[in-house]
Amino acid sequence: MIRIKYFPGTTFLHRMDPRTKFLLLILFIFSEVAFLDIRILLFPFTASILLYLSARIPFKEVKGTWQTLLTIIVIISSINAFFTFLGASVPHPHIIAAFWVFKFTVEGIFFALASIMRFLSLAIISLCVIMTTDPGLYAPALSKLRMPYKGAFVVDLALRYLPVYVDELETTMNAQMARGFKVKTRGGLFARILNTVPLLVPVAINAMLSIYDVADAMELRAFGAEKNRTWYRTVSFKPRDYVSTITLFSLLILAIVLRTRITTYWIPA
Repeated sequence: MIRIKYFPGTTFLHRMDPRTKFLLLILFIFSEVAFLDIRILLFPFTASILLYLSARIPFKEVKGTWQTLLTIIVIISSINAFFTFLGASVPHPHIIAAFWVFKFTVEGIFFALASIMRFLSLAIISLCVIMTTDPGLYAPALSKLRMPYKGAFVVDLALRYLPVYVDELETTMNAQMARGFKVKTRGGLFARILNTVPLLVPVAINAMLSIYDVADAMELRAFGAEKNRTWYRTVSFKPRDYVSTITLFSLLILAIVLRTRITTYWIPA
């Protein structure tokens, strides 16, 4: 079962200001999207793993999440690399095997590895931000970034209710199994999709009902009546956040400079 929720802790990432984490996420997104060279991608990939290990997130709680993410990432990256190099004009491709119009090349393998590193790094750093940030701090942090409080509240609700619906999906699955529903782990992709219908339908209905409850509660509290509002919880920069922000800005500038100089793939001779 996929679990994406906040895990309390006292690590460096847990104590980092949410605004600094947003900048960290922006740096990784730019680095992974802008560069094609696997040698450059190796740095953010390694950094994301080190950050994840430093967060001390219990593996047994997110084992199902990683199994699902790794499967999706490998499939998407392999298909992407396969169709990208199918018919692509490579001056001197290093062909490993060929069948009909399909060719497996060294270039395709390195392109697939770069794609896996790119997606995996983004997944790791995104989970680090979500799992080490108190959901109640998203809205105050976004409001400090001059985002309208209505938009900040929407983001806060989305991130806050995501783990709630995941837990509700697990509860629904247990309830259906108690009624004789058998979770099939075998069969084709279409069969597995059909197998989730008895789980997704009640979860979707409960989600829509909860949306109306939240909307009624907000309306009863006159949400949106004022242009500005205060927050029960607030965030403030600490010395570590200033140092981290300066470091991240410097790395972002360095990444932009490198992007102007390195714009191609790297394939070993």
